[in-house]
Amino acid sequence: MKKKRTITIYNDLGEPYERMLEQGLQETPEERYRRFFVMQSRLWAIKGRPYNGKRTISVSKPAWI
Repeated sequence: MKKKRTITIYNDLGEPYERMLEQGLQETPEERYRRFFVMQSRLWAIKGRPYNGKRTISVSKPAWI
């Protein structure tokens, strides 16, 4: 069964950060490790996977010389 999404209204901009800290303190390191990869996959779903292609630098003689 899917978990229903809830709308949370915060009083200030620091409150979501404080809640994440509280949640992280209650979790075990293994749960935090798994949550990191879940959050990372969600970010990649929104922004797209980062480009890890090979980057090269080509050095050539300037045209004015």
